[in-house]
Amino acid sequence: MKKLVLLSIVSFFTINSSQIHAWSQPIHKRIVIDALSFMNSSYASEDEKLAYAFYVKAAGSEENAGEILGQAAYDVDEFKDTRLGEWWRPYERAPIGGLGGFIVQYTSYWHFLNMTRGEDAHGNDHGGYDYRYHTKDPRWWANIDTYAKYYLYNLQLHEKDFNSTEAHYRQGSHSTIGKHYEDFQNIAWQPIDNLAKYWYDQFILDPSLEMIGFTLHAVGDVAQPHHVWVSSSNSHAGWEGWIEDYYDEYQLSAHEKVSKIIGEYDTEWPVRDILTHTAGIAYEHPEVLYNRDTKTRVAASNILIPHAVASAVTVLTKGALYFYD
Repeated sequence: MKKLVLLSIVSFFTINSSQIHAWSQPIHKRIVIDALSFMNSSYASEDEKLAYAFYVKAAGSEENAGEILGQAAYDVDEFKDTRLGEWWRPYERAPIGGLGGFIVQYTSYWHFLNMTRGEDAHGNDHGGYDYRYHTKDPRWWANIDTYAKYYLYNLQLHEKDFNSTEAHYRQGSHSTIGKHYEDFQNIAWQPIDNLAKYWYDQFILDPSLEMIGFTLHAVGDVAQPHHVWVSSSNSHAGWEGWIEDYYDEYQLSAHEKVSKIIGEYDTEWPVRDILTHTAGIAYEHPEVLYNRDTKTRVAASNILIPHAVASAVTVLTKGALYFYD
């Protein structure tokens, strides 16, 4: 019976694999490339143009800079830095003994910023993924979070990953492995703005396009309502696929659209504040969790994608200005 239940859970994960991530990886990459393009447009400020020159000079061309930065943002979903298991079950980085890496890597649980609540168990202003506080899919049979809970029930974070990955993403908060990472259904994961700060700080310490590119992955995730309402389901697959299919048709990252909201951001803000601002915008659009009609998706995406691009522009400009200063 237990094997049958496990098989059912694995089958469900496989069929609905595209629901696990936020934006698809190609969209993460596209947001970064479009941000770089905006920084060389007639809408760009002098600081943004200066930053554009910084990255293009480092890479040799705009095409190379966009490829390196965008690929780094793309790659964060593939990090193999998070294992779950217990004495009675081998530790794994993905479902089915790691074979389910094409479905999801457990590193994705660091990619949430819960705007539905305030301070978390670690002392962060907003927490990360926590099954106890996820937004439920009203279609109980489609609630991937619940399936994940059953598959990962009572599994804990590997101590080595707690001492490396979690320590990196702790960023001034506090954690103990027994209290915060012992049973999956009760784990309070660190939020993605802490991930962003860690990689941005690495960029400042040892500048490379890859380091700030990793930071830019977080920019994309916080602009996705599912990641600030903490849900792995709620029409996640349909929404994500729709964005990828219609990104160009609706010109979601058009320079004119980005120019209208870029003034909301300030390069003087800490990186986490930049992300929290974007997350607040995404939090205002939970309708995409429940409505799949084109009108709803067009309206929301024309707000969310320009904010994601504007956030990326701001982080890129902030990083470059640090070295010019």
